[in-house]
Amino acid sequence: MIVPAMAVTLIAFVFTGCEKSELIPAITGDYGIQAEQKFISTPDVLGEIAVPAGNKVIWHCYASGVQIYQVTESTTVPGQYVWTFVAPSATLYLKPNFTKQVGTHYAGPTWEATLGPKKNLFVVGTKLSSVTEDVTAVPWLLLQATPNTDPGYFSNVTFIQRLYTTGGLAPATVPTADQLGTQESIPYTAEYYFFGAE
Repeated sequence: MIVPAMAVTLIAFVFTGCEKSELIPAITGDYGIQAEQKFISTPDVLGEIAVPAGNKVIWHCYASGVQIYQVTESTTVPGQYVWTFVAPSATLYLKPNFTKQVGTHYAGPTWEATLGPKKNLFVVGTKLSSVTEDVTAVPWLLLQATPNTDPGYFSNVTFIQRLYTTGGLAPATVPTADQLGTQESIPYTAEYYFFGAE
């Protein structure tokens, strides 16, 4: 039980201050996005969450934080209580050892830049599919970017993947009525890949 099949809001990142030799040309245009990795390889993933041909990776980051769940009454079984996903809360990093913070991840879900002169540029996405690569972790996801007329919309993004997850699953305990409204924050990590048209 992880992210419900609902529209997912993503906020793309805007970064500055990186070495010129390490920029990714595909994302250093109108929005001034810069990255420390010169080349980002396309992840080798199962067909269910593979990005369609004609798209390439333009940004990648690491997330470390929690998935938040709350006890609610079941909508299908009266008198039964379940853990329902509420929101993520994580810090986004440029480095795989979770250093050099570049953003935050919170309810929406949203991803927001914390570096650079241009903040809060965003892209809206919708969950297309998921696969469970590890039964102890939240699923890997494929999301598609949705057109938006907001002037801050980061239109270069076409698809997003959430991969290489650890942890984040809802509590295994069966909640009771006296726990209604109780929240639990479950640690998780993941990598996020943003794609743009070739």
